[in-house]
Amino acid sequence: MPASSLISASGGLLWHAKAILRYRNLWSDFTNRIERFLLDWKADMALGPGPQPKGLLLLGPSGGWCLPTQGFIETFPSLIAVDPDPAARAIFLKRFRPQMSPTVGNAPAQEQTWVPSHFERVLPALLTRHPHHAVLFCNVLGQLRYQDDKTIERIEFELGQIKLMLEGRHWASFHDRISGDAQINAQQELEFFSPTPVQTQALAKRVAKGGEWLDHLTSDVLPAQTGRRFLAWPISRDRLHWIEAGWVGATRGKQAN
Repeated sequence: MPASSLISASGGLLWHAKAILRYRNLWSDFTNRIERFLLDWKADMALGPGPQPKGLLLLGPSGGWCLPTQGFIETFPSLIAVDPDPAARAIFLKRFRPQMSPTVGNAPAQEQTWVPSHFERVLPALLTRHPHHAVLFCNVLGQLRYQDDKTIERIEFELGQIKLMLEGRHWASFHDRISGDAQINAQQELEFFSPTPVQTQALAKRVAKGGEWLDHLTSDVLPAQTGRRFLAWPISRDRLHWIEAGWVGATRGKQAN
């Protein structure tokens, strides 16, 4: 097995081993909040004008550790998952196949495709081939910060272009905004909503009590008029990530959270 299967910047077997130990306890509050976010997005799509998405482009799901195993993924007629981690597909399918595979009534079983690639390399082609699929970035955009072959300015530019690339379709993202060495305490704020963008310095001032915090360069991912939720994710006992989550409706000008 290649070394890349064991460890990488955002995946590998060591990551999955940590996730197995953490997702039921340390991450449970965070994953419950992500579940509510995704179900709210799904309900908003159902209420919105125009046809419903014919499927879901799931970008960077890893093993699906942050995703609800029931009530969301399996509701889409077609699923196309994109992740470069060679261990991700087997783990994801093991966790989600019982919910996704069976035929319910006269409805056909969900069509499933797994693309072993970095999403940046295949997204334009997938958007062209599947113009009626919704798009979900699964805590992946903040990981572009670790690409050594691009400058910070280049990464910020590419992240800022996503909302233009996806204009006219349903899409959502939850992504790292800042991260640092910290622990959650009983008095700490765990989630808040903002109807407008929150600049990185303002976010750090609100949620970070001192210390050094890494900017994940994702402040310009969502359109300015999009509401957003900010969620605390204790990725380990001693390190905390603040996640920004928001969705955009398919109709021009209809953006909600």
